[in-house]
Amino acid sequence: MALVTLTALVGSGSDAVSAFDGNARVFADRVFGTSAGSWLGADGPADTVGSALLGAGMLTVLGVLLRRCRPGAAMWVLAGLTVQFAAETALEALVGRPMPPPVDGTLPAPGYSFPSGHMASATLILMVLLVVLRTSTPVWWLCVGLGSTLVAAVGVSRVLADAHHAADVVGGVVLGLVVGFAGAWRVDVRSLDISGKETW
Repeated sequence: MALVTLTALVGSGSDAVSAFDGNARVFADRVFGTSAGSWLGADGPADTVGSALLGAGMLTVLGVLLRRCRPGAAMWVLAGLTVQFAAETALEALVGRPMPPPVDGTLPAPGYSFPSGHMASATLILMVLLVVLRTSTPVWWLCVGLGSTLVAAVGVSRVLADAHHAADVVGGVVLGLVVGFAGAWRVDVRSLDISGKETW
C-alpha cells in the first residue's frame, strides 16, 4: 500500500514530493558541499562508491549463505533481485519521472529515476541477512548497525550523484521491503537437516 501511494504521489507531480526532494537536496549540499565541480555529481566518485558498497553488501550476504550451507537461500536472494529489477523497470516506465537535473546546469542523464534500484537491492539483501542470522545476538545487532549504515550510505550517494531524487530513494527502500519480505520468508521457511545442509 505504501508503495502504491508513493508511486501515485510521485507520478502526479505532488508538491509535497517536490518540496521533500528540494529540502533533502539542500540538506545534502549543506552537509557534503555542492556537486558542481567536485567529486560528486553524475559519474563521479560518489556514484562509484555507492555502487561499490552495494556490490560489497551483496557479495557478503551471498558469502554468508553459502558458508552456512544455504545454497537454496542464495538462489532465493538472486530470484528476489530479479523480481525487484523487473518491478523497478515497470515502475520507471509507469511513472516516467526524469532523472534529476545536475547542479552544474547540464542536461540530466537519459532514463527514469523512480524508484532507486540501488536502494531496493540494498534493502532486500539486508533483510535476508537479518533473517538468516540468529536474532538478538551480538552478531545480529552488529549486522543491523553496519547494514543500516550501508543502506543509508548507498541512498546518500544516489542523491549526491544526481542519479535520483530523495523520493526515489524512499521508493527504492519501500520496494526492497516489499520484495524482501517475500524473499526473506522463503529463506526463513527452509529448514536444515542434521548435517547442516539445506533441505528442499
